[in-house]
Amino acid sequence: MFKTILGFIIALTSLYADPIQLEMEPVPFGQVTTLLTDIEGTTTSISFVHDVLFPYAKQHVGQYLLDHQNEPTIRQIIQDVNQLAGTPDATVEQTAATLHSWMEQDKKITPLKTLQGFMWEDGYNRGDFQAHLYLDAYQHLNAWKEQGLTLYVYSSGSVLAQKLLFSHTTYGDITPLFSGYFDTKIGGKKEAASYSTIAQKIGVPPQEILFLSDSIDEVNAAQAAGMQTVFICRDGTIPAGCNHLTVTSFDPIHIN
Repeated sequence: MFKTILGFIIALTSLYADPIQLEMEPVPFGQVTTLLTDIEGTTTSISFVHDVLFPYAKQHVGQYLLDHQNEPTIRQIIQDVNQLAGTPDATVEQTAATLHSWMEQDKKITPLKTLQGFMWEDGYNRGDFQAHLYLDAYQHLNAWKEQGLTLYVYSSGSVLAQKLLFSHTTYGDITPLFSGYFDTKIGGKKEAASYSTIAQKIGVPPQEILFLSDSIDEVNAAQAAGMQTVFICRDGTIPAGCNHLTVTSFDPIHIN
């Protein structure tokens, strides 16, 4: 059940180069019934993804493909990778090399992201790592759920990877907070059409959805689709031309 949002007040942070000045002003939002959040750099530190998850996938991709190449799902991923790479007759070792190259370039390619999810599942299940989650994100996601908001996730990582991360956080399994997950199968995160499609799929007008992300291109796209937006700038570095409400954590965001 959606809770009527009587008011949405957020502290607007404006950052200036030298000297640094912070201006805090309450800014009213329209009605918000749904929250859509990014993961990396928003709920979860970039360092966890780049220093733990990505290196783990790079280290294990070759052996993982060799061990699982006969499984239908992995066989399909191998075919998809080789088709996209233009190497339909590639060996498993050559496919692994292609995937390793894509990971080095941080490509947002669906079969790569899907395979990473499977490899990370192994790592989580073996207890090789736990997912980082900012304390402020954990506290506010719980509070917003209790208030009656519906929460969704949209990340370039596969839906499997998203569920794995949120079910293995340092605060435990928080997947019950979320009503759904979206990845690049819905479309690119820098494309306004992707956010329009998400709004249609969850059956909520885009103007009632608040999107949180640390990517200026993503909040620009969401705004173009009619969503309300907040730019999460945890390191305090605001890109030139940013015209979104900007915060350094979830703490200044108050949904009443």
